[in-house]
Amino acid sequence: MGAGASADFGVPTLRGIFKDIRAVQHLTDDNWLLKHLREIFWHPRGFDWETSERSLTIEEMLTILRDWELETAVTPKLSADELRRFRKSLYVLIFRALFVGKSTRAEHLNQLIKFANNNFNHTTWASFNWDCIFESSYWYTRGGNPTLGVNIANWRNGSTSHLLLKLHGSLNWWMINNVLTYLRFSGSGNLRGQWSKFMGETSPTDCPVILEPSYYKYEDDVYKIVEPQWRMFLERLVQADYVLIIGYSLPSADSQARSKLLTAFQANTKARWGIIDPNPEICSTYGRLFGITRLKTFVGSLVGFNNAFADNFKALFKP
Repeated sequence: MGAGASADFGVPTLRGIFKDIRAVQHLTDDNWLLKHLREIFWHPRGFDWETSERSLTIEEMLTILRDWELETAVTPKLSADELRRFRKSLYVLIFRALFVGKSTRAEHLNQLIKFANNNFNHTTWASFNWDCIFESSYWYTRGGNPTLGVNIANWRNGSTSHLLLKLHGSLNWWMINNVLTYLRFSGSGNLRGQWSKFMGETSPTDCPVILEPSYYKYEDDVYKIVEPQWRMFLERLVQADYVLIIGYSLPSADSQARSKLLTAFQANTKARWGIIDPNPEICSTYGRLFGITRLKTFVGSLVGFNNAFADNFKALFKP
Protein backbone atom coordinates (compact mmCIF):
# COMPACT_ATOMS: atom_id res chain seq x y z
CA MET A 1 0.00 0.00 0.00
CA GLY A 2 1.25 3.42 -1.01
CA ALA A 3 -0.19 6.90 -0.66
CA GLY A 4 -2.96 6.03 -3.13
CA ALA A 5 -4.40 3.51 -0.66
CA SER A 6 -5.07 6.38 1.76
CA ALA A 7 -5.92 9.13 -0.73
CA ASP A 8 -9.63 8.24 -0.81
CA PHE A 9 -9.72 8.92 2.94
CA GLY A 10 -8.58 12.50 2.34
CA VAL A 11 -4.94 11.87 3.23
CA PRO A 12 -2.74 14.07 0.98
CA THR A 13 0.25 12.90 -1.03
CA LEU A 14 3.61 14.60 -0.46
CA ARG A 15 3.11 16.66 -3.62
CA GLY A 16 -0.16 18.13 -2.42
CA ILE A 17 0.59 18.21 1.29
CA PHE A 18 1.00 21.99 1.63
CA LYS A 19 -2.59 22.49 0.45
CA ASP A 20 -4.13 20.19 3.07
CA ILE A 21 -6.29 22.21 5.46
CA ARG A 22 -4.31 21.03 8.52
CA ALA A 23 -1.01 21.86 6.83
CA VAL A 24 -2.40 25.30 5.99
CA GLN A 25 -3.22 25.82 9.67
CA HIS A 26 0.28 24.68 10.65
CA LEU A 27 1.99 27.04 8.20
CA THR A 28 -0.22 29.87 9.41
CA ASP A 29 0.97 29.17 12.95
CA ASP A 30 4.63 28.53 12.07
CA ASN A 31 5.82 31.74 10.42
CA TRP A 32 9.45 30.60 10.64
CA LEU A 33 8.79 27.51 8.52
CA LEU A 34 6.68 29.39 5.96
CA LYS A 35 9.33 32.11 5.64
CA HIS A 36 12.09 29.56 5.00
CA LEU A 37 10.01 27.51 2.56
CA ARG A 38 9.49 30.68 0.55
CA GLU A 39 13.05 31.99 0.75
CA ILE A 40 14.90 28.72 0.17
CA PHE A 41 12.64 26.67 -2.09
CA TRP A 42 9.60 28.40 -3.57
CA HIS A 43 10.53 31.99 -4.49
CA PRO A 44 13.88 31.12 -6.18
CA ARG A 45 11.90 28.78 -8.48
CA GLY A 46 9.08 31.22 -9.20
CA PHE A 47 6.52 29.50 -7.00
CA ASP A 48 4.74 30.24 -3.74
CA TRP A 49 2.40 28.52 -1.30
CA GLU A 50 -0.50 28.81 -3.74
CA THR A 51 1.42 26.94 -6.47
CA SER A 52 3.40 24.62 -4.19
CA GLU A 53 1.97 21.47 -5.81
CA ARG A 54 3.88 22.43 -9.00
CA SER A 55 7.17 22.81 -7.16
CA LEU A 56 9.36 20.58 -4.99
CA THR A 57 7.95 17.86 -2.76
CA ILE A 58 9.02 17.58 0.89
CA GLU A 59 11.14 14.59 -0.16
CA GLU A 60 13.02 16.70 -2.69
CA MET A 61 13.40 19.56 -0.21
CA LEU A 62 14.92 17.37 2.48
CA THR A 63 17.22 15.74 -0.07
CA ILE A 64 18.47 19.16 -1.18
CA LEU A 65 19.09 20.16 2.44
CA ARG A 66 21.10 16.96 3.03
CA ASP A 67 23.09 17.45 -0.19
CA TRP A 68 23.81 21.07 0.70
CA GLU A 69 24.85 20.10 4.20
CA LEU A 70 27.25 17.42 2.94
CA GLU A 71 28.97 19.59 0.31
CA THR A 72 31.77 21.02 2.46
CA ALA A 73 33.01 23.27 -0.35
CA VAL A 74 29.70 25.17 -0.30
CA THR A 75 28.64 27.30 2.66
CA PRO A 76 25.22 26.15 3.86
CA LYS A 77 22.56 28.82 4.11
CA LEU A 78 21.24 27.37 7.37
CA SER A 79 23.14 26.56 10.55
CA ALA A 80 23.06 23.06 12.04
CA ASP A 81 20.43 24.19 14.56
CA GLU A 82 18.32 25.77 11.82
CA LEU A 83 18.54 22.61 9.72
CA ARG A 84 17.32 20.52 12.68
CA ARG A 85 14.48 22.98 13.22
CA PHE A 86 13.56 22.87 9.53
CA ARG A 87 13.36 19.08 9.52
CA LYS A 88 11.42 18.94 12.77
CA SER A 89 8.94 21.57 11.55
CA LEU A 90 8.33 19.61 8.35
CA TYR A 91 7.76 16.43 10.37
CA VAL A 92 5.15 18.21 12.48
CA LEU A 93 3.48 19.50 9.32
CA ILE A 94 3.39 15.93 7.98
CA PHE A 95 1.78 14.71 11.20
CA ARG A 96 -0.93 17.33 11.06
CA ALA A 97 -1.67 16.78 7.38
CA LEU A 98 -1.69 12.96 7.51
CA PHE A 99 -3.37 12.43 10.87
CA VAL A 100 -5.35 15.35 12.29
CA GLY A 101 -8.97 15.33 11.11
CA LYS A 102 -8.59 12.13 9.09
CA SER A 103 -11.15 9.34 9.53
CA THR A 104 -11.74 5.78 8.28
CA ARG A 105 -15.54 6.09 8.34
CA ALA A 106 -15.60 5.75 4.54
CA GLU A 107 -14.46 2.13 5.03
CA HIS A 108 -12.68 1.94 1.66
CA LEU A 109 -10.25 -0.73 2.91
CA ASN A 110 -12.84 -2.87 4.65
CA GLN A 111 -13.80 -4.97 1.61
CA LEU A 112 -10.16 -5.79 0.95
CA ILE A 113 -9.52 -6.78 4.58
CA LYS A 114 -12.64 -8.98 4.70
CA PHE A 115 -11.83 -10.58 1.35
CA ALA A 116 -8.28 -11.43 2.43
CA ASN A 117 -9.50 -12.84 5.74
CA ASN A 118 -12.09 -15.05 4.04
CA ASN A 119 -9.97 -16.28 1.13
CA PHE A 120 -6.34 -16.58 2.20
CA ASN A 121 -4.52 -18.58 4.84
CA HIS A 122 -2.08 -15.77 5.40
CA THR A 123 -1.93 -12.13 4.35
CA THR A 124 1.01 -9.78 4.68
CA TRP A 125 0.05 -6.12 4.64
CA ALA A 126 3.05 -3.98 3.64
CA SER A 127 2.62 -0.23 3.91
CA PHE A 128 4.86 2.64 2.80
CA ASN A 129 2.56 5.09 4.60
CA TRP A 130 3.07 6.81 7.95
CA ASP A 131 -0.63 7.36 8.56
CA CYS A 132 -2.83 5.18 10.78
CA ILE A 133 -5.56 4.50 8.20
CA PHE A 134 -4.91 0.79 7.73
CA GLU A 135 -4.63 -0.04 11.45
CA SER A 136 -7.88 1.78 12.17
CA SER A 137 -9.69 0.09 9.26
CA TYR A 138 -8.38 -3.31 10.36
CA TRP A 139 -9.47 -2.76 13.97
CA TYR A 140 -13.03 -1.87 13.01
CA THR A 141 -13.24 -4.66 10.42
CA ARG A 142 -11.68 -7.48 12.44
CA GLY A 143 -12.09 -6.26 16.02
CA GLY A 144 -8.39 -6.48 16.86
CA ASN A 145 -4.88 -5.92 15.56
CA PRO A 146 -2.71 -7.67 13.00
CA THR A 147 0.69 -8.94 14.14
CA LEU A 148 3.53 -6.45 13.69
CA GLY A 149 6.89 -7.28 12.17
CA VAL A 150 8.80 -5.46 14.94
CA ASN A 151 8.78 -5.72 18.72
CA ILE A 152 7.13 -2.59 20.03
CA ALA A 153 5.96 -1.62 23.51
CA ASN A 154 2.21 -1.08 24.11
CA TRP A 155 1.07 -2.94 20.97
CA ARG A 156 -1.02 -6.08 21.42
CA ASN A 157 -0.50 -8.49 18.54
CA GLY A 158 -3.63 -10.14 17.19
CA SER A 159 -4.14 -12.72 14.46
CA THR A 160 -0.93 -14.36 13.29
CA SER A 161 -2.55 -14.91 9.89
CA HIS A 162 -2.29 -11.15 9.26
CA LEU A 163 1.17 -9.58 9.39
CA LEU A 164 1.58 -5.79 9.13
CA LEU A 165 4.87 -4.30 7.94
CA LYS A 166 5.10 -0.51 8.18
CA LEU A 167 8.24 -0.25 6.11
CA HIS A 168 8.73 3.51 6.49
CA GLY A 169 7.70 3.63 10.14
CA SER A 170 4.59 5.30 11.50
CA LEU A 171 3.35 8.56 12.99
CA ASN A 172 2.44 6.64 16.13
CA TRP A 173 5.74 4.75 16.50
CA TRP A 174 8.14 6.58 18.79
CA MET A 175 11.51 6.07 20.43
CA ILE A 176 10.77 6.97 24.05
CA ASN A 177 13.65 6.53 26.49
CA ASN A 178 15.38 4.49 23.74
CA VAL A 179 12.46 2.03 23.55
CA LEU A 180 10.38 1.58 20.40
CA THR A 181 6.88 2.45 21.62
CA TYR A 182 3.41 2.37 20.09
CA LEU A 183 1.20 5.34 20.97
CA ARG A 184 -2.54 4.92 20.70
CA PHE A 185 -4.15 7.29 18.24
CA SER A 186 -7.73 7.01 19.54
CA GLY A 187 -9.30 9.63 21.80
CA SER A 188 -7.93 7.91 24.88
CA GLY A 189 -4.36 7.76 23.51
CA ASN A 190 -1.47 10.15 24.01
CA LEU A 191 -0.24 10.49 20.41
CA ARG A 192 -1.29 14.14 20.02
CA GLY A 193 0.36 15.03 23.32
CA GLN A 194 3.62 13.43 22.25
CA TRP A 195 3.65 15.39 18.99
CA SER A 196 2.82 18.62 20.83
CA LYS A 197 5.74 18.01 23.17
CA PHE A 198 8.02 17.30 20.20
CA MET A 199 6.88 20.51 18.52
CA GLY A 200 7.59 22.61 21.62
CA GLU A 201 11.08 21.28 22.39
CA THR A 202 14.21 22.75 20.82
CA SER A 203 16.18 19.51 21.22
CA PRO A 204 13.66 16.67 21.69
CA THR A 205 14.90 13.59 23.53
CA ASP A 206 12.15 11.38 22.09
CA CYS A 207 11.57 11.15 18.34
CA PRO A 208 9.01 9.78 15.88
CA VAL A 209 10.04 6.61 14.06
CA ILE A 210 9.48 7.64 10.45
CA LEU A 211 12.07 7.33 7.72
CA GLU A 212 13.18 10.75 6.58
CA PRO A 213 11.37 11.48 3.31
CA SER A 214 14.51 12.04 1.27
CA TYR A 215 16.96 10.14 -0.92
CA TYR A 216 18.91 9.52 2.29
CA LYS A 217 16.10 7.57 3.98
CA TYR A 218 18.03 4.30 4.03
CA GLU A 219 21.05 6.00 5.61
CA ASP A 220 18.84 7.36 8.39
CA ASP A 221 19.34 5.96 11.91
CA VAL A 222 15.62 5.19 11.95
CA TYR A 223 16.16 2.66 9.15
CA LYS A 224 18.06 0.44 11.59
CA ILE A 225 14.89 0.24 13.71
CA VAL A 226 12.54 -0.74 10.86
CA GLU A 227 15.08 -2.78 8.85
CA PRO A 228 13.97 -6.24 10.15
CA GLN A 229 10.63 -5.64 8.42
CA TRP A 230 12.38 -5.30 5.06
CA ARG A 231 13.80 -8.80 5.36
CA MET A 232 10.30 -10.09 6.14
CA PHE A 233 8.94 -8.12 3.20
CA LEU A 234 11.22 -9.92 0.75
CA GLU A 235 10.58 -13.31 2.38
CA ARG A 236 6.81 -12.89 2.11
CA LEU A 237 6.99 -11.67 -1.49
CA VAL A 238 9.04 -14.74 -2.44
CA GLN A 239 6.42 -17.00 -0.78
CA ALA A 240 3.36 -15.19 -2.14
CA ASP A 241 0.72 -16.57 -4.47
CA TYR A 242 -0.76 -13.11 -5.13
CA VAL A 243 0.84 -9.66 -4.85
CA LEU A 244 -1.55 -6.70 -4.95
CA ILE A 245 -0.07 -3.19 -5.08
CA ILE A 246 -2.44 -0.30 -4.30
CA GLY A 247 -1.55 3.31 -5.02
CA TYR A 248 2.22 2.94 -4.83
CA SER A 249 4.13 4.79 -7.56
CA LEU A 250 7.48 3.00 -7.04
CA PRO A 251 9.45 6.28 -6.79
CA SER A 252 13.15 6.25 -7.63
CA ALA A 253 14.01 7.45 -4.10
CA ASP A 254 12.63 4.18 -2.69
CA SER A 255 15.55 2.10 -3.93
CA GLN A 256 15.00 -0.64 -1.34
CA ALA A 257 11.37 -1.07 -2.32
CA ARG A 258 12.22 -1.32 -6.01
CA SER A 259 15.01 -3.80 -5.22
CA LYS A 260 12.83 -6.06 -3.06
CA LEU A 261 9.89 -6.07 -5.48
CA LEU A 262 11.96 -6.79 -8.58
CA THR A 263 14.07 -9.42 -6.82
CA ALA A 264 10.94 -11.19 -5.57
CA PHE A 265 9.38 -11.09 -9.04
CA GLN A 266 12.46 -12.80 -10.48
CA ALA A 267 12.72 -15.36 -7.68
CA ASN A 268 9.03 -16.23 -7.31
CA THR A 269 7.87 -17.38 -10.73
CA LYS A 270 4.49 -18.70 -9.57
CA ALA A 271 3.08 -15.46 -8.09
CA ARG A 272 0.61 -13.34 -10.00
CA TRP A 273 0.74 -9.56 -9.59
CA GLY A 274 -2.00 -6.92 -9.71
CA ILE A 275 -1.81 -3.11 -9.66
CA ILE A 276 -4.54 -0.69 -8.61
CA ASP A 277 -3.65 2.89 -9.53
CA PRO A 278 -5.55 5.77 -11.15
CA ASN A 279 -2.48 6.99 -13.02
CA PRO A 280 -2.02 5.22 -16.39
CA GLU A 281 1.66 6.26 -16.50
CA ILE A 282 2.36 4.48 -13.22
CA CYS A 283 0.57 1.37 -14.47
CA SER A 284 2.65 1.58 -17.64
CA THR A 285 5.85 1.78 -15.55
CA TYR A 286 4.92 -1.43 -13.73
CA GLY A 287 4.19 -3.07 -17.07
CA ARG A 288 7.63 -2.10 -18.35
CA LEU A 289 9.42 -3.39 -15.21
CA PHE A 290 7.34 -6.52 -14.54
CA GLY A 291 6.00 -7.37 -17.99
CA ILE A 292 2.47 -8.25 -19.04
CA THR A 293 2.43 -12.04 -18.55
CA ARG A 294 2.08 -12.28 -14.77
CA LEU A 295 1.00 -8.71 -14.05
CA LYS A 296 -2.33 -7.00 -14.76
CA THR A 297 -3.45 -3.48 -13.92
CA PHE A 298 -6.66 -1.76 -12.86
CA VAL A 299 -6.52 1.90 -13.86
CA GLY A 300 -8.59 3.51 -11.13
CA SER A 301 -8.81 4.09 -7.39
CA LEU A 302 -9.59 1.55 -4.69
CA VAL A 303 -13.06 3.08 -4.47
CA GLY A 304 -13.64 2.23 -8.13
CA PHE A 305 -12.22 -1.25 -7.62
CA ASN A 306 -14.64 -1.78 -4.71
CA ASN A 307 -17.67 -1.29 -6.97
CA ALA A 308 -17.23 -4.89 -8.14
CA PHE A 309 -14.49 -6.09 -5.82
CA ALA A 310 -14.70 -9.87 -6.30
CA ASP A 311 -15.01 -9.62 -10.09
CA ASN A 312 -12.19 -7.09 -10.35
CA PHE A 313 -9.93 -9.20 -8.14
CA LYS A 314 -10.64 -12.25 -10.28
CA ALA A 315 -9.88 -10.26 -13.44
CA LEU A 316 -6.56 -9.03 -12.04
CA PHE A 317 -5.37 -12.48 -11.10
CA LYS A 318 -6.82 -14.75 -13.75
CA PRO A 319 -4.23 -17.04 -15.39
